[in-house]
Formats: sequence, structure tokens, C-alpha cells
Amino acid sequence: MLLMEGSSLLSLLESCKSLKQGLQVQAQIILNGLHREIFPMSRLLNFFSLMGSEESLNHSQILFSQIHHPNVFMWNTMMRGYSRSHHPQQAFLLYTSMLREGAETPNNFTFPFLLNSCARVSSVELGRQVHGHIIKFGFELDLFVRNALMHLYSVFRDLNDAQNVFDESLVRDLVSYNTMINGYAQVYQSGPALCLFREMQDSSIQPDEFTFVALLSACSFLNDPKIGKQIHSLVYRYLGFSDSNRLLKTSILDMYAKCGLMNMVEKVFSSMKATKGAAAWSSMVSGYARSGETEVARHMFNQSDERDIICWTAMITGYSQAGQYSKALELFQQMQGLGMEPDEFTLVAVLSACAQLGALSFGERLHHRYIKDELVGQNSILSTALVDMYAKCGSIDIALDIFHGIPEDLRTVSLFNSMISGLAQHGLGKTAISVFGEMEGVGLRPDGVTFVAVLNACSHNRLVKEGKKLFKSMLSVYGLKPQMEHYGCMVDLLGRDGCLDEAYDLLQRMPFPANSVIWRALLGACRLHGNAEIGDIAAQKLTELEPDHGARYVLLSNMLANTNRWEEARRVRKVMDDRGIQKPPGWSYIELNGVLHRFLASDKSHLEAKELELMLKDMTTRLKSAGYVPNTSQVVFDIDEEEKETVVSYHSEKLALAYGLINSSPREKIRIIKNLRICGDCHSAFKFLSEIYAREIIVRDAMRFHHFKDGSCSCMDFW
Repeated sequence: MLLMEGSSLLSLLESCKSLKQGLQVQAQIILNGLHREIFPMSRLLNFFSLMGSEESLNHSQILFSQIHHPNVFMWNTMMRGYSRSHHPQQAFLLYTSMLREGAETPNNFTFPFLLNSCARVSSVELGRQVHGHIIKFGFELDLFVRNALMHLYSVFRDLNDAQNVFDESLVRDLVSYNTMINGYAQVYQSGPALCLFREMQDSSIQPDEFTFVALLSACSFLNDPKIGKQIHSLVYRYLGFSDSNRLLKTSILDMYAKCGLMNMVEKVFSSMKATKGAAAWSSMVSGYARSGETEVARHMFNQSDERDIICWTAMITGYSQAGQYSKALELFQQMQGLGMEPDEFTLVAVLSACAQLGALSFGERLHHRYIKDELVGQNSILSTALVDMYAKCGSIDIALDIFHGIPEDLRTVSLFNSMISGLAQHGLGKTAISVFGEMEGVGLRPDGVTFVAVLNACSHNRLVKEGKKLFKSMLSVYGLKPQMEHYGCMVDLLGRDGCLDEAYDLLQRMPFPANSVIWRALLGACRLHGNAEIGDIAAQKLTELEPDHGARYVLLSNMLANTNRWEEARRVRKVMDDRGIQKPPGWSYIELNGVLHRFLASDKSHLEAKELELMLKDMTTRLKSAGYVPNTSQVVFDIDEEEKETVVSYHSEKLALAYGLINSSPREKIRIIKNLRICGDCHSAFKFLSEIYAREIIVRDAMRFHHFKDGSCSCMDFW
């Protein structure tokens, strides 16, 4: 057999493309007796360990185990290989073996490979231990090592420690700045990223494409087109602009899309070459969807020939954010049909749609198929979406179980906000206040959203004293200035409890003019308690603020009807008719066997219209036998009493209930979602019907949940 020189063999090794070719070169190295020399064996280890396959890495481990006294380069080569493999934890075993043998000490190349392994095994604590070893062996000032440390802390979003490493660096290069700018971009902190870029310019360090990709990502969250355009101009200034740089062009396109400048998006998109890439299409879809143009977004989505999971998620999220929840679920089912697996962002968008629709069965299937129990405890975004979905679908007990199953150190402010808000909707005010206390106990500071949720909880439970205390604590304890929504919660709380003078006084003492939502809350309280005097004031203010808003007229006419001022109530309705102002149509959803059924008030177009008619008659007959008297006080049409009773019997929630009684099993809970506040008549009827049919009926209206069971409601007639 022909023997080859060592240099020729090593050159041949560099040209190898497969494991088989590498093994052939290894055979030649052995035949030439070069396997006893350090340099050829180092090159072989390097080739096999970095090929990227499990088989080649295993082979490199066998080779390594046959070397009696491996040098630090060989140890590093093996650690590097494992740090990039599916078994990054093996790098730490190699490191401890190297230290135990004591023949070699780590160098500045050792630690970046170990830090990369820490990121791969998702252990920042292990990274801190490696940081300790870096200091122990005297490499804390090495630029290569410090950059790796910054990267590690940035990966775990620990920007405080990353910034400390950066600040203590005597020398900083392009990688240092890029790492920190990208780190801040990942946690949506645009300000520090821009400051670092200015510092970089002052230090005469030339930015590259990765600098601008990170910077554009950071600017996307500012929603400031002016700054975005300045960064775009700097790209030309420093780099010129090459059509071949798809990553940079896509980043510019994405920045403009997130800033809502769709005209600029179109220009950048049209300037890209024929193969634009999935990321560019996703940005286009996301940009149009975010701006509310879901039809254009769907057109772009359909045109895209590179639909990856990001593109699908962008369209699903667009539908969900635009309130087109059914379309979001339909598109997700199409995605499933193609065999595509959702990521966490897809799941969050679909869970959000389920929450808004009350599609519990759909959400449960999603949970059990894609979200393992251990993932719930580790992923705060998914766990928050799950808690929100179960709470809004009426399963507050499951939401609480998930919440309490998450370790305290992994709970976030958003998670607490979702849990407190869910409890508020279900009328569990004292439990909501208890969870608020837990939040303080784990060291999390409540934000403005937290206080909206907990004040709402107080409002739904007549916890006036507790609500006042919490409202006062916003500024005195947490340094949070109450905003419009917090004053609105307090006006609602006081108004519901009948403290109308106090509510009106608070409204007048607000540091800014009250908006229509607050005046409408006051008008609603006046309707509830029959206070026409303050109600007239609220109605007048609403006329000035929202002259064409139907809800204001409905509230006013109902208040007048409740105080037997029938003629005035009719005049209000006539004004509505004359001005073409319409009351928002009432609709209700019910989910059965994973399918959503939508009903409009007095709608007789359903496929099972005849069966519904018969069930409604059965309900009416049984209600009368049980002593129920229809409440027609809010029907202010010029019709006789019998016709009024017919009108209230065809409310959308009653149609949904009739459908549920026909099509569900006798012990099954009936869950209904209504877009408006449930009327007094339906509320009273549902209490009777829950006992008559021995069914638990759960209704989510625009205000809260009502759990009807055994002739009573969880709201205790306070809603």
C-alpha cells in the first residue's frame, strides 16, 4: 500500500466531507505511524468532534480515550464538540476529568466552550460556577472570555450581570458591543441599546451587519418611526446596501412593520430579490395584521411560498388581536392538518382566541396535546396564557390549580395579574385579595394592571373598605399614581354599593377629566339604584362625549323605565331611532363537542330552529309552573305585556341555553358567553332553570361570570 507524507494526509483530511472519508484518512495516518504524534491526532479529533453527527462525535470520544496524555487543545476540542451537540452536559464531565488528572490546566479557550454548554443546558447557576473558575484561574480580564460571559448572562436575560461584566472590561471590541446591544434588544430595552451604540461610535468601533440587526430589533419596540429611519440611514452610511444581505433587509422591513409604516415596508419588500425568505413574508403578514388590515395580511399569507411556523403564527395572532377569534382557530386547524407543530407563540395566540370565545374544549385539547405539565412550570408565558384561558372559559378551579402548581420563584407579575383578573371575573373578591397578598410575599411589585384587577374584584363583591384601602396604597405604598382606569374602578365600586354621592364626588376630584367609560359606569349605577338626578348629569356628560354611542341611550332609557318614567324612556328611544343610533346587537356563544354555536336575539335562522322553539316553550311552561314572573320592565316598546314577555323569551342567552339543553348530556355543565350584560329577566330565569333542569349553567357576560346552580347565582344578585 502506498504510504503518504503527514502534511499531505492532513491536507486531505481538511477536504473530507463525510465520516467515511475521514475514517479512510485515519487509516492512512495509522499505517504511516502518525497516530503516535500529538499534532495529527489533534487534527483528527477536531475533524470528528465538529462534524455535527452523533456517530462522528462518539468516534472522536473513542479516539480521545486512547490518547494517554492529551494536551489542553485536545481537551478543549472535545469540550467544544460536546458544547455544540445534543449532550452539552458531557463538556462539564470532561472539564472535571481534566482538573482531576491535573496534567493540564484550562486556558482562555476552555471557558467559552463551557459557558456555551451552560446556555445549552439552560443553567445560569452552572454558568456562575464557571464564572468562579474563570476568576480562580486568572482569566477574568481576557476579552474572549468576558465576551462569552456577557453572552451567557444575556441568554438568560440577566442584563445586570452582563452589564457588570461589560463595565469591568478594560478592552471592548465589536463582539462586546454587539452582545450587549442584542441582549437589551431581547428584553425590549431600546434605551440602553441605543446608548451603547452611541458609546460604540464614540470609541471609533465600526459597526457591522449584526450590530444593525440587533439595533433595528431594539428600535422595533420603541414604535418611533423617526429613530427607525435614522438607523436605516446609518446602515447606508456604514455598510452601503447590498441586495444580497437578506438578513439586514429583513430586519429593516420588520422594524418598519412594527412601527406601522407599511408604505416603507412595501418599498423595502419590493426592493428585495425574488427569493425574499420566510422571515420577510412573516413581517409583511404581521405588519398588516397588526395594523388591523387582516384581509391584506391574509392575501400576503396566501401569496407566500415559504410559510414557516413564524408566518402561520403571525397570521393567527393577527386574527386573534383583531377580534376574529373563530378565524384564528380555523387557521390553526389548517396548520395542524399540514402536520406542522406549533411553538409557544402559536399556542399563546390560539389560547387567547379560546379564552375570548369561551372555547373550553378546544383549549383543553390544546393543553393536553402540546403542553406538558413540566413545561407549564418552566414557561411563564405559556402558564399565564393557560391560567387566562381556563379562567375566561369558566374553569376557575383549574386556573387556580395551574397557578399554585407553578414554583414561587417562577411566578411573574403577568401571571399574578391573569389570576387576580380571573378571580375578579368570577366574583371571588376575597380570594383575589389573598392572591394579591401572595404576590407581595414573593417579592413582586404590583403594577397598574394588578390594581385594575384587584379593584374590579372588590367592585364585584361589595368590598368597599378593602377597595378604598388598596386604592390609597397605590401612591402611599407603591408610588403608583392612579390613572383613569383606577378611578373608573373606584367609581364603579362606590356606585354599585349605592354610594352615588361619594362616587360623583370622587369623579369631580379626579386630576383629569373623566372619560366616557367612567361616566357610563356612574350612569349604570344610577340605573341600578334608581337615582335619576345624578343619572341625568351622567347622561348629559355622555351626550357631550359620545353623542352617537348606543349604550348611553340604552342605559338612560332603562334607568327611566325602572323609575316608571315611561314617556321619557320612549323619547330617548325615539331620539335613537331618529339619529339612526343602534344598540349593539346581543349575541351569545355556546360550545358543544368542540363546535361554537352563535345566537342573536330573536334569531330563528338556526338549523335546529324548530327544536329550539319547542324547548323555549317547554322552558316557559316550566318557569311559570315554578312561580317565575317575567321581568319586562326594560322592554320600552309600545307593545302589550304578552308581547313583551315574548321579546324577553327570545334573548340570545336563552336561545343558547335551549340549544345546550337539547344537545348536551344531562349532567354536563352548560357554558354560555354573552357580549352584553345579562338582563335582569334572563338572570332571574336562569336561577329557576338551573333548579328545574338540575343543571349547572355558567354565563360569562360583559361584566363577570355567573354560576347558576340549584336556583341561585354566584353573584348573589349583585352584578
